[in-house]
Amino acid sequence: MSGMFGRAADWLEHGRPVDGIPLCRHHGPACQMGAEPLSELYVLIIEAKRRAGEVVPPLDEHVPMTPSERARYEREVADLIAEKQAENAAVEAELNAGAP
Repeated sequence: MSGMFGRAADWLEHGRPVDGIPLCRHHGPACQMGAEPLSELYVLIIEAKRRAGEVVPPLDEHVPMTPSERARYEREVADLIAEKQAENAAVEAELNAGAP
């Protein structure tokens, strides 16, 4: 796979972009530092949050993450993936326990 669907598949499988891709401080891997347009869904969510009074990142500004920001981002992603994997394992165990 290539393009948007390939990246989406990578994110679903690995939970984060391939190492070496620059990450934007405002958008993470979503914009590839302005090289890719932000998805319509992402823009709609940001606009909805803005209308609700939340502080949101600018849609037209791309700033690379510092090494410490990227390390924190990678840790947060890894923690979220581990949390969801644990939840999935618990649900799977519950389903298997009730299987005939």
